Amino acid sequence: MNEHVGPVALRPREVHFDFSHSPLHWIPGEPVASHAISGLNLILPLGERGFVEMFRRALPYVTDPELREQMIGFMGQEAQHAESHNRAIWEVLQRHGIDPEPILTEAEYLFDRAIQRLDTLPEQLRHRVVVQMLAAIAGVEHFTALGGDWILNQDFESLEADPAITDLFRWHGAEEVEHRSVAFDVARYFGAGRPRLVTIYLGASAGLPLGLIAVAWWLVRQDRTMRNMGPVKVFREINSAMRRGVLPRWRLIGDGFASFIRADYNPEDTGDTAQAVAYLAKSPAAKMAHAS
Repeated sequence: MNEHVGPVALRPREVHFDFSHSPLHWIPGEPVASHAISGLNLILPLGERGFVEMFRRALPYVTDPELREQMIGFMGQEAQHAESHNRAIWEVLQRHGIDPEPILTEAEYLFDRAIQRLDTLPEQLRHRVVVQMLAAIAGVEHFTALGGDWILNQDFESLEADPAITDLFRWHGAEEVEHRSVAFDVARYFGAGRPRLVTIYLGASAGLPLGLIAVAWWLVRQDRTMRNMGPVKVFREINSAMRRGVLPRWRLIGDGFASFIRADYNPEDTGDTAQAVAYLAKSPAAKMAHAS
């Protein structure tokens, strides 16, 4: 049950993760599930850089002081998430013989080109594109809040998962729960109505899971212990891990969609702020940063 803790001032937190002993298959006996969750390390940094960029462009048009403060806190947290996941990519993957540079370089190139093209648009059209992206971010943030709540409540300890990578995803998930209302509030502030939000969310509902499965397959292909596993086998292994409760089930996505399209949808109904803040206070990475 979501315990009411009152308004929370969003702020980025100093964290320090030690991945020096983290294995590639960080959930023992679950190589595909490990890659499926680790794929977030490849997807999240660029996505969160995009979130920060769109919020930066929207911020000058926001006159509500409370919303501005929440946006600034959101931007700080998302930038910290991107930096931490980017570090995990290089430290963990490269140490285990997987070079992420080709895929990351291409993604960065496409992102930079998109921003350059946005800057060439007339101001009115550029503003409309930014508002459309804000609506998309609101949908994606519902997904990340669902995932954050799942990660906070997943018993990785019983799976003997690597503590450092577990903490990385729980810390991130907790902050996603903490700031789950901001993107939705911003989209509504800029006039994104329910039809637009639901339409965009329909695309995200299909695109994000498929993208994560594709990235998991890419990681499996780079893994020298698993190179003969094709995409169909990877998909079957992911489904099997879902049934065993190692990965979030498809039902989570379905329930998330059902909640988002409701006329009375409220982001605060997803996750528990008190639980998120409690984890952030005890995160080993946060404690390590304060001790250094």
